[in-house]
Amino acid sequence: MYIVNTSFMVDPAIHDRWLESLRKHYLPLLAAQGFDKITFTRVLPATAEEHFTYSLQVDVGDMPRYKRLVGELFEEYAATARDLFGDKLMWFNSLLKKVEY
Repeated sequence: MYIVNTSFMVDPAIHDRWLESLRKHYLPLLAAQGFDKITFTRVLPATAEEHFTYSLQVDVGDMPRYKRLVGELFEEYAATARDLFGDKLMWFNSLLKKVEY
């Protein structure tokens, strides 16, 4: 089982618009495309920060679904986000593999 983790750093100036956009457009798109195991969290820093940080984790199951999510759906989201928010929004993706314990 694989998980795609996207960490977002959001400038306060665009925070509310970005959060609304993610909730109304990107998360429903993921669910409609069959990516229904989604965890969305706010990262709470130990010290004060100048931005908001979020983590979006999507269970992808296998590598073909990973490639579809990152190569198609996220690229589409990223292009739109760049146009809407510019350098006030930063993100990076990490691929995680679940380890049984």
